[in-house]
Amino acid sequence: MLEFGLLGPVDVRADGAPVTIGAAKLRALLAALLVKHNRTVTTEALVQRVWADRPPLRAVAVLRNYVLRLRQALSDDGTVIRTTDGGYLIAVDPARFDVTRFEGLVARADAARDPAVRSRLLSEALTLWRGPALAGVTSEPLLREHGARLEELRLNAVEQRIEAELDLGKHTGLVPELRALTAEHPLRERFWSQLMTALHRSSRQAEALETYHHVYRLLSDELGLAPGAELRERHAAILAAGGRHRT
Repeated sequence: MLEFGLLGPVDVRADGAPVTIGAAKLRALLAALLVKHNRTVTTEALVQRVWADRPPLRAVAVLRNYVLRLRQALSDDGTVIRTTDGGYLIAVDPARFDVTRFEGLVARADAARDPAVRSRLLSEALTLWRGPALAGVTSEPLLREHGARLEELRLNAVEQRIEAELDLGKHTGLVPELRALTAEHPLRERFWSQLMTALHRSSRQAEALETYHHVYRLLSDELGLAPGAELRERHAAILAAGGRHRT
């Protein structure tokens, strides 16, 4: 059975053993099919995603040759990568594709009321990531459209996991992680709000307030903007709570 992964470098496994997809254009072709798995991708769309604005001469014939080579790499007789009217389709078992597994776990977490369950499901989802989505794929259209989308889903899942762990009272242990996240994503306000919450609940009110002033200056300098509603409300709640730590 074939398993596929895009949450990191493009990954293929056959019965657990890695399958080498050596050429960069073959990896781009596989990724272009996988992001639309179980749906037809037109020949024109595949050419655009693999070669962007520099397609080869006789691009359709070249693409057909790449599909043949990809089938050979996958030991596929045409049942996995299928020729359809106007294009190609890759047949994927959702349980054997890391993107659909990730999305399924996040959906289950969204539906769960118990923060412990949400934390567990989101942690499990995030362990599926092996690095930046589509790492090693050189197609700018794929990275711009799908790599960025998957990264946003990952960051949302991180935010939700942290929120669940704050609900579980794990604020002190979250401070180092949130400091690292705010350094890596300095314009992402949710991480700053969560850091302020974790600091305040750890009896570090002065640091929580200084964090607000820091991000206020950062947003003003970088974007010419004031903090958004969530940060302003968190700041006001910390001021109103004084020495009380549950905000």
